[in-house]
Amino acid sequence: MPAWLVCSMALALLLSAAAWGAERALQRRGHARNRTRWLWLAAIAASVIAPLAWLPGVLAAMPAEQAQLKLGWFMLSSGMLLLLLLRSAWLLSHQRRWQKASLLGAPVFLSGGIGPCVAGLLRPRIVMPVWLSLIPPRQQALLLAHAQCRLAARDPLLLAVAYALIILMPWNLPLWWQLHRLRFAIEVDCDARMLARGHAPRDYTFVLRRHGQYYSGLTGASPIVLGDPLALRRRRRIMARFTREQAANLL
Repeated sequence: MPAWLVCSMALALLLSAAAWGAERALQRRGHARNRTRWLWLAAIAASVIAPLAWLPGVLAAMPAEQAQLKLGWFMLSSGMLLLLLLRSAWLLSHQRRWQKASLLGAPVFLSGGIGPCVAGLLRPRIVMPVWLSLIPPRQQALLLAHAQCRLAARDPLLLAVAYALIILMPWNLPLWWQLHRLRFAIEVDCDARMLARGHAPRDYTFVLRRHGQYYSGLTGASPIVLGDPLALRRRRRIMARFTREQAANLL
């Protein structure tokens, strides 16, 4: 089984390199009709499903003294699943205090400390913080448009699928890097949607920089930006290369 573990991580590394190269190529072309998020989700799925196809034979031939590996794997997967369930339960407990409201004609939920984000898996909804009323209407409109882009792209469902796959192999470290790249790709694709809608890059990046620290980071919720200033700078450089037509072609 140790050899199978090493081969699984090696495969994930190779798929990570392939997805990273393809992502860079698509971003340089600018006119390709692709969503880079699917590259990373496919890499995660292949990194998990392909090794699992060989697992029954590996387990059948595994010596008895290696049984601790199976126990450790089970404990890691169970612990991650329990953590996600607890965070989801915490989110459900807060939903009871959310208030239905209308923001610029769109239905939203107001929260005391969560958002801006799209929360929920089966019935995703736009969640906005109560402090939203204190910022200018133009910034409110940009935050709302950003959340609507996430809702249309079904980002919570995409992240849930990725987490469900990683639960099967939480010890596979390259999978976590793939998840990081998937989250970044989701952000870049959302940026392209915003530019394709005609929003000014300067106004949009200002809102990202000013209000991006208020993401929730919850399971099933998509933050407005990653908690990484360097990631935001990379996104701004990518957006600087897009015209409105090129951004629309990415979708």
